[in-house]
Amino acid sequence: MNRSELHQLLVADLGLTPEPAMPAAACTYFLGEVQWHPARSTRTARVFYGPDGVPVRLQLCASSDNNNTVLLQLPLERQQLVSAVRAEIELVAQRLARAKDAAGGGG
Repeated sequence: MNRSELHQLLVADLGLTPEPAMPAAACTYFLGEVQWHPARSTRTARVFYGPDGVPVRLQLCASSDNNNTVLLQLPLERQQLVSAVRAEIELVAQRLARAKDAAGGGG
């Protein structure tokens, strides 16, 4: 899967939002609104590109923490990639719901 195909999958098929400024070496994708604040972060996945612009790794941001980074080596089969990103989307959604409930915004 090349750069544009992967971008299309993450944005159009899985509904993620790319960071506004897309650097040449990587691109971060967010669930909905771009939010970097740790308590409300919507950061879901980060794609790293090789010198030739080909995607080489995918960081699963919700599964990563300060001590451990979860990286998937690319290329992956489409279904493996979709499953991994959907699981990250669910983790982000659950964390956001917990933060909203903790702030008294739950319904």
